Amino acid sequence: MAYSINPNLPKARAIAMQLLIVEQLPLQVVANRCGVHRSTIWRWKHKWDALNEYIQRDNPNRPSRTVGVSKLARCKWNIATEPSRPHASPMAVSDSIVERVLEVRSLLKRCAEVVWYHLVHIDRIVVSLSSVRRILRRHHCFDGARKQRVRPDNPRRPHVAEPGELIETDTIHYICPYTKTRRYVYTVIDVYTRMAYAEIHPRILPGLAARVVLHARNEFGFDFTMVQADNGLEFSSYFEQTLQKQAMPTRHTRLGRPNDNAHIERFNRTIQEECLGSTITYKTTTTHLQVKLNNYLEYYNYKRVHLGLQMRTPAEMLQRS
Repeated sequence: MAYSINPNLPKARAIAMQLLIVEQLPLQVVANRCGVHRSTIWRWKHKWDALNEYIQRDNPNRPSRTVGVSKLARCKWNIATEPSRPHASPMAVSDSIVERVLEVRSLLKRCAEVVWYHLVHIDRIVVSLSSVRRILRRHHCFDGARKQRVRPDNPRRPHVAEPGELIETDTIHYICPYTKTRRYVYTVIDVYTRMAYAEIHPRILPGLAARVVLHARNEFGFDFTMVQADNGLEFSSYFEQTLQKQAMPTRHTRLGRPNDNAHIERFNRTIQEECLGSTITYKTTTTHLQVKLNNYLEYYNYKRVHLGLQMRTPAEMLQRS
């Protein structure tokens, strides 16, 4: 059967088989109607027989009776186009080399370059680097495989129905364009009420990140059931241990998936657009920025309506619960 990318060929073969089997037209007549040679129709017939091998189409008790329509209705008619990929290649890597590549990979636990160097210079096996990479990829031994997006001990994200069931936290990094000094804004938001809290500090530490979360709990006035953060250094094991002592389990977002922390990411953008701006220079002190943050958070939590809350403020959502 010749290879073709025409998507209508399986249907055309089905029509030819129906002319040959259902209408019982002669082979040459079917070939003339379909515009192919009669040997092609004959090959299609063999394909059709193999496709319906386990469907009984005759009546052993009455061989002279014609095949019924009900039995033909159970048959498959569309004959798919076979792929053009060859079954074997003279340039294929031998099975012994493939086994040796996998053995070296399992032994060294290194990347494809190291495996290839070991095979060529130590085992004296003639194989290319691209072939080694292809073998590892086919056997799911990925070269330079990235880390898992989800930690195995990561708790499940809760279904938020009350205040404090899920708290998101993040950090905004500011670099002075003149002195290159850094300042960090630690932000916290409650997913249910959208109550927000923020502090600015000159250093980025897990202890500071945990302390900001505890200050936010005191400011909001309700307990936190779970705290969610990204995989930054400020949310490492010490951050988790500090909150665990306060009965606050933590979970982390997937690697490379900032949408998992969508609420706090959107708040970070809002606070930069409406309060702090895109840059902070050395001319503005940290104390002045904290006062500015406090005034804005008062407006954000009690006066600013949110589209995501059906034009309510976070304080109204807190009173509603």
